[in-house]
Amino acid sequence: MSLITSSISVSLLLASTSLAAPIQDSLSSSTSPATGLYNLARRGFKAAPPVESEDDVFDASFAQAEIRRILSKYEDADKIIHNFHLPAHLEDLLHSNQLDQFSPALEAAFNGAAIQDVAGSRQATMPLTDDISGNLDVLYYGPISMGSQNQRMTVDIDTGSADLWVPVNCPDCAHPGYQADRSSTYRETGEDFSVKYGTGEVSGVQAQDRVSVGSLVVDNQYFGAVDQESDDFGNTPSDGLIGMAFSTVASSGQPTFFENLIHANKVAAPIFSLHLTRRKSTGSTLCLGCYDSSKAIGPVTWVPVTSMTYWAVSMAATQVNGNSVAMSKSITAAIDSGTSLIYVPQDIASAIYRQIPGAQRAEQKYGPGFWTYPCNSKLNIQFKFGGSFFALNPVDFNLGKTGSGSPTCVGGIVGMGDSFPDDLAIIGDEFLKSWYSVYDYSHGARVGLAPSVNSHA
Repeated sequence: MSLITSSISVSLLLASTSLAAPIQDSLSSSTSPATGLYNLARRGFKAAPPVESEDDVFDASFAQAEIRRILSKYEDADKIIHNFHLPAHLEDLLHSNQLDQFSPALEAAFNGAAIQDVAGSRQATMPLTDDISGNLDVLYYGPISMGSQNQRMTVDIDTGSADLWVPVNCPDCAHPGYQADRSSTYRETGEDFSVKYGTGEVSGVQAQDRVSVGSLVVDNQYFGAVDQESDDFGNTPSDGLIGMAFSTVASSGQPTFFENLIHANKVAAPIFSLHLTRRKSTGSTLCLGCYDSSKAIGPVTWVPVTSMTYWAVSMAATQVNGNSVAMSKSITAAIDSGTSLIYVPQDIASAIYRQIPGAQRAEQKYGPGFWTYPCNSKLNIQFKFGGSFFALNPVDFNLGKTGSGSPTCVGGIVGMGDSFPDDLAIIGDEFLKSWYSVYDYSHGARVGLAPSVNSHA
């Protein structure tokens, strides 16, 4: 594979090494489903100026709805994370002898080199749209093609789940959905499909069809053909959702789209990378099989995955302005691009806000778990994932003012109560906007974080 270096940060990088030996894209429907399913060196940012716009007033309705979804999505997370069993197809994939063999060029890019690849046949970049509401980047979604006619559908990119689903022949759904009768390759398996999101739910049947992103194609990809959606999805801009976590947590028990690409040796490296913009509707990307060095301003720091379920890493410590936050134990942090905010156990949230002068509980106004703080606070909040600290940009921590012209703002770290596992944190887009993130199935599974171009001072 031809690689050339460039004098500027450009384009996409991929590895030339061969990966796992190809297998059939379609895996047997007899694969047993997982049980109890579906129900990330120290660095800092300069303290950012407070939100100045009088219109940047916090609207709690979205955050309150997201809390309900989080409680349902991670309802069984404690059991899943600590007692998981790898499906046979995933175990075979992860134990491939060739999985760790990255090209020297890719390793150089991880170390901060700007390298351009001109072949690109085993990679694809999905452009993402940032759905913005007020002061929040709500979700990031992009296009896929489905079926023999390459029908275009849009899906929310979710590293916190492992199912692909879209509406199919669903007249009451918010979006027209996939027209299965136009595809000669569509078939239903006869198995039911259902996913709950707090007060929302989608249901239908399991199906298979051709799914592609750019030149990357999986035939007979399993997905949920949804024919019923609750009203919660009425304002969602995307048609459906694509899960990018390990298939250990797939409701279907089947390999994810990306795992099938790795199995079939269709990607140049067993990685995907995610760049999320800040309050810009365009510019975000999902890089499948590749790493875009133009989206980072420094090297990648790798954090081992501790549970091949979600992209789960150890969170051993937290700091606020250099002061350690009391944590009774190390907890598991799920790196979740399908979640907007950051959620931690209530005692950790309280300990964090106690380090911020003037911070106060805001339960009466916004509900349990919310705190306010002075908008003009100079903050450096850091999380220790694995052995390294990673900073949260104060701009993203600030969810907005409590009222027009108010000197008080709402914090983006939300405390979760007794119904939430006491050893789990959910690290959402609020954090990921500052870090170009890499999700690697090799080297025992790991998450890579490089300072994003969003983090230019």
